[in-house]
Amino acid sequence: MKKLNLSLLISTFFLLTILARLIAAYFFADTRLDNEWGKLVHNLEFSGILGINVVIDEFTAIHKFANSKDVVLPSAFMPPLYGYFIYYVKVLLANSFDLIKVIIFIQIILSLTSIYLFFKITRKFENLYFSLGLSFLFSFFPMYVYSSVQISSIILQIFLLLCFFHFLLIFIENKKILNLIYFSIFSGLLILVRGEFILFYLITLAYFFLYHNKNFKALFLSLIIATIILSPYLKRNYNYFDTIVLTKSFGHNILKGNNPDLKVEGSGKYISNQKDLKIKTNNYYEIELDNYYRNEAFKNIKENPKIYLILYFKKVFSFLFFDLNSTYPGYYSIFHILPKIVLSILSFCGAIVVLRKKSFFQFLSIYYFSNILLFSIFFILPRYSLILLPIQLLLSVQFIKIILKKLNFKNEII
Repeated sequence: MKKLNLSLLISTFFLLTILARLIAAYFFADTRLDNEWGKLVHNLEFSGILGINVVIDEFTAIHKFANSKDVVLPSAFMPPLYGYFIYYVKVLLANSFDLIKVIIFIQIILSLTSIYLFFKITRKFENLYFSLGLSFLFSFFPMYVYSSVQISSIILQIFLLLCFFHFLLIFIENKKILNLIYFSIFSGLLILVRGEFILFYLITLAYFFLYHNKNFKALFLSLIIATIILSPYLKRNYNYFDTIVLTKSFGHNILKGNNPDLKVEGSGKYISNQKDLKIKTNNYYEIELDNYYRNEAFKNIKENPKIYLILYFKKVFSFLFFDLNSTYPGYYSIFHILPKIVLSILSFCGAIVVLRKKSFFQFLSIYYFSNILLFSIFFILPRYSLILLPIQLLLSVQFIKIILKKLNFKNEII
């Protein structure tokens, strides 16, 4: 009877998870591909070049959908994986189905798979019912449900991140090379979907293969495999830009987050393709423009270091907890802000208490704080915190378990 009840519980959970995403798709799904991803895919299809900038004249290029007479400049502005994902789905469909609906359908499948992966990860540390409860919270977290029906790379990022953690844990347990290969492949793919992940990948290697348990063979093999995954795109960029670069948006991002507007969310007011800069619209256009943005941001910071240091800590607070001055529609909705604040407080406390002991949770705490400290250098958008959602849930549970133990609850309850 108990087994039957459990099967019914899991089946109900699965059906509710699907239903929540179908309802979200009906009310909130994107219906047009008119953002940066749309421009990238359109221009790739039209010109064979993954590029967002289209030449207007000798010193001007703008983000636009290219037409038959336009020249598209090669781009290193955005990580390529999600753009190529949309492009190849479009090629396979051959205009037989609605592209947006198919992309959203695939993202819903990825989100469901991510929930299963998250459940598998939690089962390594928690009992069955605790794992189901955590998976329930993960599945129905409002921003996660909403994001699954938006044209955004965040669902793909979460799926790849959970694959990354899943195979890392399995390799740590059984030391089988195949699991290290999978871990390394997903590491490379994560870097292609979020360039900054290369730092977190290196932190992971350093923690598990140098600090936690020295394993130089696994370290070098993983680096080789991840490099192989990255090499086609690195080669593409070298051919276009004569330099080895994965993405070139550091200047854009740091200026957007560090300018006289002093906004946590950043301001695009100081980001423009300025004709008077006399940057020629050739293959090096984005590289040189990004260098200009970088220099402007550094100049701002050098001129007013105290102001930008205060802004940095405001961004850290916004990432850790919530933005006091968000302009995003629905940000202060009770369905978004209440679970965000509760989870933020619990996960922050959990991250602090698990830092002391060498373990997977100590690593998660380091990973958690590294993300926050890095992204706060730039600017903070609401969706950025979503990539940490699985980690926040795991850290929150560790804090709750410690509190329950201190309150003398029985071990079997927790």
